[in-house]
Amino acid sequence: MERKVEDYLDLPYHFIIARDEDGGFDIAVAELAGCVTYAQAWEDIPLVIREAMTSWIGSALKHGDNVPEPSPVTLSN
Repeated sequence: MERKVEDYLDLPYHFIIARDEDGGFDIAVAELAGCVTYAQAWEDIPLVIREAMTSWIGSALKHGDNVPEPSPVTLSN
């Protein structure tokens, strides 16, 4: 069965969020190399992540590239 962008969007991907010097937020999706975005306000983060992931995954699927699944969470003490 061929997967679609929507099949990936609600999977539990890991996000790296860092505040920048201007007060906004740089965001990366850990499992999707190069899938990065920016949000000016904290409340904008879900929307901009979804937009970036939609674009990244859509491009990968269009070109027949692999879309990595989310990595399992491992906690160390």
